[in-house]
Amino acid sequence: MLKNKKILFMGMPDMALVCLNKLINTGLDISAVILPDKTNISRQNLANVAQNAGIKILEYEDTPNEPGFTEKTKALNCDIGVICSFNHKLSADFLNTTKDGFINCHPSLLPKYRGANPYFHIIKNGETTTGITLHFADENFDTGKIITRESFPLMKKETMGMLFSRTNFMIAELLAKTLIRYNQTGEIISYHQEEGDYPTAPNIQGDFYINWNNNILEIERLIRASNPFYNALTAFRGGFIRIISGDYKQERHNKPTGQIIKVTKDEIKISAASGFYFPDVIQAGSWGIYSVKEFIEKFNPHKDEILR
Repeated sequence: MLKNKKILFMGMPDMALVCLNKLINTGLDISAVILPDKTNISRQNLANVAQNAGIKILEYEDTPNEPGFTEKTKALNCDIGVICSFNHKLSADFLNTTKDGFINCHPSLLPKYRGANPYFHIIKNGETTTGITLHFADENFDTGKIITRESFPLMKKETMGMLFSRTNFMIAELLAKTLIRYNQTGEIISYHQEEGDYPTAPNIQGDFYINWNNNILEIERLIRASNPFYNALTAFRGGFIRIISGDYKQERHNKPTGQIIKVTKDEIKISAASGFYFPDVIQAGSWGIYSVKEFIEKFNPHKDEILR
């Protein structure tokens, strides 16, 4: 009978927290946890989970690729490594510190949406199906041999936050199953990624400004893709408001885009190309986050006002 394989774990919250908890509760043998950069505001949460489980913690100065840290990692004699979200390219020397390499967990169906933020781009681009991938890490981001993939349909009102949360838990389940099978068989079968021109998922910098001249479907997807980690903003009375969520209707019309077409006690109707948007949660500057009814009561938006 094969011995339980020794696992080296590394990652960044929140995916790392969900996955580490799952692996601990599954009873897998985690030899050590490598914490993310010292500037990562959530690293202590990961450290707490490891410490409470009696797992050794490793910390690097600037990058895991540092020669001294690579030697320390190799001395653990781990069978395999696990990466659950990480922001450093890893060197061949580091990736060779475990016997069978490192499994990377990615929240898309690779080779589609390689990169730091698949969630945003998947929703913004109007995908109807996405998934998760476990693959062997190589010296580039998200290009190594695939171990396994699972696909699922996106929900009609899926936000970035919803997709982020459920892929974390799906990855944790699939990772635990894969490592259990690895313990049982002593091997992991993998295959090369498909060649082709696929959409990518670069990291996001800054806020988004809604262009009401765009098609209503593009606007609605941008708002869902931004919720809750980014701001989808529109100009209102010399400042900006953030539209967090709402609904839409496709309809041809001849109204100016960005115009408030109708206001009732609990509805604002805004014109866009090919339809109308109906916000239901709005943030106004530093004043707070409001339901549309509260926003109407406090700010009294008028029919025919223009948003830019």
